[in-house]
Amino acid sequence: MKSIILQQAGGLETLRVQEYPDIKPMPGMITIDVAYAGVGYVDVLLRRGDFGPIVPFPIIPGLEVSGYVREIGEGVEGFYVGQPVAAMTLSTFGGYASIVQSRPEFTIPLDQAGAEMDMATAAALLVNLATAYIACKQVAKVQPGDQVLIHGAVGGLGSYLGQVAKWLGAGSVFGTVGHPDKIRHAEKFGYDELFVRSDFVNQIQQVTKQQGVHAVFDPVGGEMRKQSLEVLRPFGQLVIVGNASGQADVAQSSNELWIRNKTVAGFALGEYSRFAPNEVGKVARESLQLIAKHGIHTEISGIYPLEKASEAHALLEAGNTIGKLLLQM
Repeated sequence: MKSIILQQAGGLETLRVQEYPDIKPMPGMITIDVAYAGVGYVDVLLRRGDFGPIVPFPIIPGLEVSGYVREIGEGVEGFYVGQPVAAMTLSTFGGYASIVQSRPEFTIPLDQAGAEMDMATAAALLVNLATAYIACKQVAKVQPGDQVLIHGAVGGLGSYLGQVAKWLGAGSVFGTVGHPDKIRHAEKFGYDELFVRSDFVNQIQQVTKQQGVHAVFDPVGGEMRKQSLEVLRPFGQLVIVGNASGQADVAQSSNELWIRNKTVAGFALGEYSRFAPNEVGKVARESLQLIAKHGIHTEISGIYPLEKASEAHALLEAGNTIGKLLLQM
């Protein structure tokens, strides 16, 4: 098999493809011949060592793949060799490889998804759509008529957050982007209006008539955290779902939250999957139904061979992507 194993934190030069012995499934696991692997900003943070000792090296990046069941480990039922599947490798990473090992809870048969779905789309959507689904429905509990703001609005995660919020009945869904050129993508991702991040506070206050929004979803981080609290109405909630900016954490006064009647919550799919693997698997399957029944749009802005993973990472770091990037094996 071929894969990219990061031996230590570093720059783009660490993304080198090497050959390794084929892996066999452990008991209770499945191996998959990978067709496509998703590339997310979490992989960039991992490569740079931003998670510190929480995620030790050496490690293979990649949280999501699509492909075909290669071998089935002892004790696993409900799958067959050659079956088309999409899988999340949430607890182990490992997606940047021609063969991956996956837990059956996180492996979704595509021939049972209820809609025709190509392998590229299956690899592009799984982690981000499941994250958006839980963050909107279970964390923020978006209600019909709510006004919602999403940062990084047309990125891999943001492109689904807007659409899921709309599906849940949000009255107005606003988003922020880093560059004016991205505003033209608003409609395809369900946004009522997109703003450039540098002036979003004034624009949100104006469009909501100084009332603010019910929820803000922030995968960006940095000073966006504090600014986001400014546009929340009383009982509004800031949901932190990432730190794509790579900036240092921002301190927040709990007394200020108390006085201003506001809430801050966090959600990370990987950590939640350790606590509730069956729930995460169920949500992943439900997420595929959104594609089948509700026309959720998946945008793939580039597909690269594994050997050019560094190009995909460079684009993500520069903020020059819309939707998702993939690696093809």
